[in-house]
Amino acid sequence: MRYEHETPEDYYSFRDEAKEVEFKRHDMPTPWMNYLSNGTFHTMLSHAGGGVAFYKSPQIWRITRYRFFHLPTDRSGPYIYVQDAESGSYWCPTYEPALNKPQAWTSAHGMGYTRFEACSEGVSAKTLYFVGPFENSLIWNLTLTNNSSVVKTLNVYAYAEFGMMEFMRELQWQCYNKHQVSVMYHGQEALVYKYGVENQPKPEETPLVYFMADRPLHSYDGDRDAFIGSYRSESNPAAIEQGGCTGSTLLGGDPCGALQVKLTLQPGETRTVNFFLGTAMSEAEIEAAMACSREKDFVARSFQALSGSWDGYLEAWNCELPDPDAQRMINIWNPYQAQRNFLFSRNISFYATGTFRGVGYRDTAQDALAVVPFDAEAAKDKVRLLLGQQYRDGHVNHYFFPHEGWEPVTSIHSDDHLWTALSVWDILAETGDASFLQDRIPFYDGGEATVYEHLKRAIDFTASRLGPNGFPLMLRSDWNDQLFRVCRQGKGESIWTAMQLGMVLLRMQELAPLAGHPEDTAGYTAMYEEQQRLVNSLGWDGKWFRRAVMDDGRFLGTAEHEEAQIWLNAQTWATLSGMAEPSKALQAMDSVRDILDTELGIKKLHPSITVFPDPADPLTNYNKGTGENGAVFCHANTWAIIAECMLGRGDLAYKYYRQLLPNVAMEQAGLSRYKAEPYVYASNLFGPESDKFGLANVSWLTGTAAWMYVAVTQYILGIKPVLEGLSIDPCIPAEWPGFSVTRRFRGCRYEIKVNNSSRSSKGVQEIRVDGQKLEGNVIPAYAGKVSVQVEVIM
Repeated sequence: MRYEHETPEDYYSFRDEAKEVEFKRHDMPTPWMNYLSNGTFHTMLSHAGGGVAFYKSPQIWRITRYRFFHLPTDRSGPYIYVQDAESGSYWCPTYEPALNKPQAWTSAHGMGYTRFEACSEGVSAKTLYFVGPFENSLIWNLTLTNNSSVVKTLNVYAYAEFGMMEFMRELQWQCYNKHQVSVMYHGQEALVYKYGVENQPKPEETPLVYFMADRPLHSYDGDRDAFIGSYRSESNPAAIEQGGCTGSTLLGGDPCGALQVKLTLQPGETRTVNFFLGTAMSEAEIEAAMACSREKDFVARSFQALSGSWDGYLEAWNCELPDPDAQRMINIWNPYQAQRNFLFSRNISFYATGTFRGVGYRDTAQDALAVVPFDAEAAKDKVRLLLGQQYRDGHVNHYFFPHEGWEPVTSIHSDDHLWTALSVWDILAETGDASFLQDRIPFYDGGEATVYEHLKRAIDFTASRLGPNGFPLMLRSDWNDQLFRVCRQGKGESIWTAMQLGMVLLRMQELAPLAGHPEDTAGYTAMYEEQQRLVNSLGWDGKWFRRAVMDDGRFLGTAEHEEAQIWLNAQTWATLSGMAEPSKALQAMDSVRDILDTELGIKKLHPSITVFPDPADPLTNYNKGTGENGAVFCHANTWAIIAECMLGRGDLAYKYYRQLLPNVAMEQAGLSRYKAEPYVYASNLFGPESDKFGLANVSWLTGTAAWMYVAVTQYILGIKPVLEGLSIDPCIPAEWPGFSVTRRFRGCRYEIKVNNSSRSSKGVQEIRVDGQKLEGNVIPAYAGKVSVQVEVIM
């Protein structure tokens, strides 16, 4: 089913060898973003040059302004203007925002960088934006070529609108705060912006911002009004049209950084100028950063180091598949997106303003799953950070603010504290090093314990809070935040959390002996068996599993009700947890296929809610087919893929996987209906009960990325680390003749070739490692070996 008739190839194309996606038009349905970052200094940048820069936190150290949801779309950004000094005509290599447009233009996002190529009036411009590893700065690398037969004298302007760092305070108190900021000229040809507002949360950690070039400045502006002018915008700055920058500084007002450089280009001549928007903690550090940045090879070295770091990162996992769309996503864009999620949690995107989320506990614990194969040490550090938010009784803060120092959000959810066990198990399976379980981590409310003890207390917290039916109490809600309305009296129970607990208990049964506590295993087994009994009895509705128990004792997710009869998560996690009896597991997933699946993914629930359970107080305020109410919730779709693989139904698992590949979903829905980026996953798509069926929402920062990577690499391709080694158990489309994977594991390179001449979906007949037949399907770690050749016959 198609809604539009655009050809995506007219808008963008993938350049897989370069690990890029290239854009042929500026007017995409929404800004298509990239994240440029060295882990400390960050910039979110669109395909058309709009975006926002921030240092560590977009809440309290947001350097530039970006106008979310306002028109014109995608403003402001780190802009460059190229002006012919003789005619006065000017344009932007980013296409936007100048009114005069380039005669030819393309842009592209790559691994940690965004580039633009444009030409106008006989001048071509190549612009590269990236954040390198050596300084906390956004590098604007501009190369200009005079393609005409006459000498060109050019004014080149670099412009950034500075924000007041604390975004919410700026919205509320800018009338006073603006009098406490300054932009001054530094003697070494730079502008220095200082945010010195009283009562900042962390003034001693607030950096100075510098803006500089590696060529002599002709002029500059630090006052936005002086550069832009009255009743103008970035489209037509007064300074550019009226003779150049004015030399303004700022002691209170609306700050900006505008730098003007004059260049003369002979016919055929090429010249480069670099601009640097960066942060440092003192004037002395600024001077050191400027000196370093002006070294002749600094920009080239920085970009080479950035490229090398991504090449090394992505070398951990590479595949060759019969499906080039999936191959591209697995090798490039999915791990890239997942790493950005790992950095930013759900903090700031085109959809999320970066004002309140901080680090979500459940979000980040799941994000770590897709980073473990690439950087297990970073995943360990993140787990340590998370466990530091756990209380002695086992529960955790819902989300928290490690940079900002704000008080955490303390609502207690039935699922948050349980997720960490999955991350820890994955780290041990990846590294084979159980000593991590003995690391000592403080509790949020005092004292400390080992990693294992933290996990055990999470189990104990859930076990001590069971409802009347024996399922875990919902508490504030479970993974589905909208379910707070079924448990406002504190009696509601989550059948899904019982399943999540089941998966965690299976992991804990393995972790306990490794932690030196084999005596705990029997308790975990007994708890698992009791929850399994409840899931298969009270939790079963006849054709699917129920979702929850409401405060009044009624079940949610039952055919007895006219709305919200079947919920996706209960069906998938019944299998993921191993709790579902085999016939019930198949029946439940058949119901998913028959009732919830659409041509654009699987709906979260059906039918959508309008009046249930009470017209005066329905379960959700979401419109039908949106968000939590009957949308295609992509994050939850990943668990359907895993469940089908566990049931051995490879064709159906791959259908569910492929239909949500972003470029495939966009082609199906139509580009102007789908709207979001075709190279990264979205959180959800509007469902069929909406008049905007197929509209993608909240792209980039979503749990879809981590779980989709887990689903396709560990379950479809079936290459899954376990405590004993590397398990090989593919579940693929029967039509595939095979595939190959190169995977870095415990210091060894595993070169795996899977032969499916039998056209099977699942089942490994034989595995040979370096020619020797292996018993079973778990390949051990090979200490001291550089690489091994693995042949798999299905």
